[in-house]
Amino acid sequence: MNRPKLGDMLLEANLLDEVQLKIALQEQVQRGTRFGSTLLALHFVDENVLTAFLSRQLDIPCVSLTSIEIQPRLLEAVPKELALQFHILPVREEQGRLFLAMCDPMDIEIIEAIERLTGWSVAPMVAPESSILENIERHYASPGGPRVEEPSPENGAFPDLIREVEEAEISGRQFGKIHDRLDRIEATLARIEALVATRGGEE
Repeated sequence: MNRPKLGDMLLEANLLDEVQLKIALQEQVQRGTRFGSTLLALHFVDENVLTAFLSRQLDIPCVSLTSIEIQPRLLEAVPKELALQFHILPVREEQGRLFLAMCDPMDIEIIEAIERLTGWSVAPMVAPESSILENIERHYASPGGPRVEEPSPENGAFPDLIREVEEAEISGRQFGKIHDRLDRIEATLARIEALVATRGGEE
């Protein structure tokens, strides 16, 4: 069983011992969670200590999520399902760089997945896991946040497009544009589902 880099770093800093590392690795396999989340669940490391440690060791800034405001377009770019699965939260975007709060900024696979999904380069920031999860619920549940609901005939995933079809006389060209928009949205959803499926069996 390969030891994660985080485990080696914590061992070297005497924040974890070999016995705890072995237990954490076994629990990680059983729980199907990431290594950092497993350590926190086992109470082997305090999350605030872990956050400060990663920030210092990796020279990555910590971010307080207490009073930040997140633009709706960022919440749309990173869907709630992925935020919950990866324990991440988009903070802001500047000149094509997405500043992303993460509890494990060394998880390169997550960073690369979000870069492929959004088209932005990711600048990781460190935040406690509990703070990220709390703020996912707060921001994605806000009136301006994207809705995460299963489509139904009465309340579909694309109500605006449905109203366009029902309320207007749509020419062939207009219908083609709407059809193209639906195709792009469905392609994005397919990519998200593929990412979720890929991560499902990992850590």
